Formats: sequence, structure tokens, C-alpha cells
Amino acid sequence: MITLVAEEGAPPPQFTYWDVHPLHVGAESLFIGNGDISNGKGATGHLGFSKNMAFVSLLVPVCRTIIFIPRFEYNALYLHWNHNPRFSQTNFNYFKAGLTLFTNELDRWEWIVRADYNFDTAHFTNSNYGLFSALLWGKYQLFRKWHYHVGGVGYVGLEGGMFYPIIGFDYAPNKKWEFKAIFPIIYSIQYKLGKYWHFALIGRPLKERFRVNNHQHDPSSVFSYSTIGTELNIRYEIPRRLEVVLFGGCNFGGNYYIKDRKGHNPLYTNVGAAPYIGAKLDWGI
Repeated sequence: MITLVAEEGAPPPQFTYWDVHPLHVGAESLFIGNGDISNGKGATGHLGFSKNMAFVSLLVPVCRTIIFIPRFEYNALYLHWNHNPRFSQTNFNYFKAGLTLFTNELDRWEWIVRADYNFDTAHFTNSNYGLFSALLWGKYQLFRKWHYHVGGVGYVGLEGGMFYPIIGFDYAPNKKWEFKAIFPIIYSIQYKLGKYWHFALIGRPLKERFRVNNHQHDPSSVFSYSTIGTELNIRYEIPRRLEVVLFGGCNFGGNYYIKDRKGHNPLYTNVGAAPYIGAKLDWGI
């Protein structure tokens, strides 16, 4: 949705509100094959991961240069380490409520400000299972074909917190090609074929953090899973109306750790490479 709004901006004045199809519904699925686990201290086995998400969002324009986008998601995670010594739970479900502000009010700038809160579906009112994240992302037009990106993104909750600066650039030498290198959001080379088709080579960072239930061997422990992969991405897009994406590639592995309910007694592991596939649908009503 961020890409859609940032590229399209506010509708021309002759449009009505419903001509931009402000209500969006959709889903996304990601499946990563089994990656080998090791830490040099006897931890072995393999880890499999999948995530399915459904969402609804709404464009709420304040004026031509300021748009709010409330969004609500349901996420279902599957994570299975076959030799996990801390817990046996493999399915995790959470809701995410978020609000995004997009504005191009300032000359040559586009800004995105977003706040999200995740809460476990099985522990709806327990703040120990909540995770708050926020993003501030600015894009500045250096030249007609170049943009510079600055900002920050981070989270706090589940016995931890982290902040990353956003820094990078994008370059579009013509209407066919676009290059992006924006840490830690996206890395891509995109080619546009015809009016609706887009082909891209994309780097996909992934980070999931969650707390298990209190019936495990290590009750209410916290885990974190971080990886990055590279994929071939095929997108069919009718601006403001429909987006269908298919992708597949290689996940290069990363790290997976577990800590107890207080964030102590860590077990750190490395996860090996594995193939992955996925799909996304975004439909503007």
C-alpha cells in the first residue's frame, strides 16, 4: 500500500473519492523450505517457516497532499524446529492494527509515518504479548531521476527492542527500469514490460518476533527469526485497483534465538539456506 500511495499520490480533482478505490482487501503467503540449524553447541535439526496474512485497509484523504491509511491484518505463522529443546508450539496467530500517514506537502519530499501494534489472538488483553513498531520514511528528489531516502524503523516489546536507520536511494533512468537500494527496507532491480507487467530481482528481509504460550517446557519464552533472501518477482498491477504478485527464490538463512519469559537464558542458532515461494493479492474495491 505504501508503494501505491507514494507513486499515485492524490487523485486529480475531477475524480470522485470512490474512483480511486479507497477500500483495499488482500492476502499474502510466504513458504520457506527447511533450513539446517546449528550453533556449535549441539543444537541440530532443521527449521521450516510459513506465514499467511489477510488484510483490509482504507485510504482516507485529508486533502490533496495528506492521506491517512488505517489497516488491519490477521497473521498466521508456522515455525517448526524439529529438535527444539524449549517449546513444541508451531502455530502462532496475531492481529496487527496500524495507521499510516502519507504526505507530499513539502516541496520535493514525500513522507510516510506509520505505527503498528501486534497482539496475540490467544492473549488479546495481555500486554506481555504485544509488540509496537514504528516507521518514519522520507524520500527527497535530488534530481529528476534520483531520490534519496532517510528515516528510521524499529520496534519495542516482547522483552526487547531495536532501531534501524533508513538510508538509501532509488534511480529510474527511464520508464522501463528502476533501481532501489534502501536499507533495511528493500533492494531491487525492476523492469516494466508494457502497461501492467513488472519483473524484478528483489532482496527480501524477514524478521518475526513472538512469545509462545504458557503451557510449554519454557513457558512464555520469546523467539526471534531473522533472514534475508533473493527472489524473482513478477507483478501484474492496475494502479489503484489490482495488484497480483508471484515470487520465488533462495533464502540465504540467518539467525534464530530463544530467550526465557524475562529475556534471559538465550539459545542462539544459525539457520541455513532454503528455497522459498509466495504470492500476494491486493484488490481495490
